[in-house]
Amino acid sequence: MSARFFTTRRFFSLQPHQRPTKWQQYKPYIVTYTTVGVCCSGYAYNLYADDQIQKGLRKRGKYWHRSFIDKHLIFTRDNYNAGRWWTLVTYSFMHPSLFHLAVNMFAFTSFGPMAIGIFGVRSVAGIWLGGSVSGMYFSMLGDDYKNKQANSGRSWLITEIGGRPLPPRAERASGTTQHVGSSASLLGIVTAVACRIPRQSVYFIPIPKAIPIYGAIGGFAVFSVIAYAQELVPFMGHSGHLGGMAFGMAYYVLALRKKRFSRR
Repeated sequence: MSARFFTTRRFFSLQPHQRPTKWQQYKPYIVTYTTVGVCCSGYAYNLYADDQIQKGLRKRGKYWHRSFIDKHLIFTRDNYNAGRWWTLVTYSFMHPSLFHLAVNMFAFTSFGPMAIGIFGVRSVAGIWLGGSVSGMYFSMLGDDYKNKQANSGRSWLITEIGGRPLPPRAERASGTTQHVGSSASLLGIVTAVACRIPRQSVYFIPIPKAIPIYGAIGGFAVFSVIAYAQELVPFMGHSGHLGGMAFGMAYYVLALRKKRFSRR
């Protein structure tokens, strides 16, 4: 998903005789690529921790870097129950694979400058953090519901097609299930942008033609609901994606809809 190229200058609330300063022009890109750098650093640190394990390098009898990441940077239910609340946010800067990192950072570099140009840095930071927290709470609620359905023997999943049983479903989430990635935060930002300029044309992979952003984000929401219900593409956090989008919409309606943006 990528935005059609444009300059952020068109979104500044300036008088006709005013011109944006150099800082106003470049701030959206500086903030965006700084965030990308933080996410890339998190991925690199994860690789370093894995390399320490492969080399058998221990500190005080344990793999310190891997232990630090698992306890303080990656979200698990066990971390949450242990009071490590900050993992509700830090997980959004961690990615388990280069492909996951590349997809999310491509999306953020496409929409980040646009969102910052429209709402400003503080609002976009608020959506990122809130989308991260909301996405994880939605994910936990979704996991709890699926576990309850499985334990009760009731399920709304399609178990067979044409009399033939489908392959076994993914394993249910447990206290040690790890959650990483900035998808919920990014979808919250894109949803807020879609609420502000719903007819902005974007390219949504794999659709070869530009479509309105409201159609792209709406279609993805429908896909997430269906995929969650039927456990399609199980490696994606569908309920977390829905949580990020829900927060982005709520934040826009409650805090941004009637606001005049000065781009500070």
